[in-house]
Amino acid sequence: MRADFKQKSFIEGYFNRIFKGLSFEEFGLDLPAVKEVVEVEQIENYKKPLLMFLLEDDSLLHIEIINIKSKPDFQSISVYDMSIVLKYGMQVRTVILNFGSKQNSNFQRSFGSVYYNTQIVDLSGLDGERVHKEINQKISSGFPINEADKLNLVFLPFMKNSLPFNEALPKVMYLIKKIKDEEERMAYLTVISEIVTRATKQGLNALEEWLVDSEVGMRIKDVGVKEGMRNSLLIILLDKFDSLPYNLYFAITNQQNENILMEWLRKSSGINTIDELEKMVFSRNRIKE
Repeated sequence: MRADFKQKSFIEGYFNRIFKGLSFEEFGLDLPAVKEVVEVEQIENYKKPLLMFLLEDDSLLHIEIINIKSKPDFQSISVYDMSIVLKYGMQVRTVILNFGSKQNSNFQRSFGSVYYNTQIVDLSGLDGERVHKEINQKISSGFPINEADKLNLVFLPFMKNSLPFNEALPKVMYLIKKIKDEEERMAYLTVISEIVTRATKQGLNALEEWLVDSEVGMRIKDVGVKEGMRNSLLIILLDKFDSLPYNLYFAITNQQNENILMEWLRKSSGINTIDELEKMVFSRNRIKE
């Protein structure tokens, strides 16, 4: 019987658009293809999983990302995985994608009769500049990208690169903006934004820099990208507050004025409380529509 996972994310459709049908063979993992993304219930005092996928064999794939400055929170990872095993009887495969330093290994631990194994995959061993060049050539020429390209594109910011992360990420975002299909383009922008902001504080800072840069601010106002501005704002705010009151969520998702959305994006990094957010969104002194 399938588990009924609650708290479906507002970006679930974008994640399914990108990941559905993909395997992680490109990363050396022998896994069934992804059926859909799932959200798990929050366990108090433990960090929620970064990514959780239901696979074609009805097992779950739990993915986390770490870098040289952070260590895996194995306690939170194992608490969520074991809760799923015990509550739903589903198999959970756990993979940690590492970037910034080589750390290929397995984390193993036994809980009574339960044997727990977490595989660590080193993304820094993948040549991000070569991958960027190959995908750029395909997108620029209008040639369709394959399943391996799709997986590589999502995790391209975390691969080996001569540029620091805060410069490599905008380079990837500009590459995605070359995708002609609007829905496909917005799916990648949203999924990568969500992953980098959930994964590390470094990722959140790099994304905010990309969003508020003046040149990017002009580019982001292209026709059809307002939805991306709203989603990017929600990603940043949900990372800060975990959830938003309905009136704020409704006000943001229904805002059509590009100048107002851009102003909210610029101010979002300085927002620390829901009260401050309400003042920003509902202020009578905001930019005139």
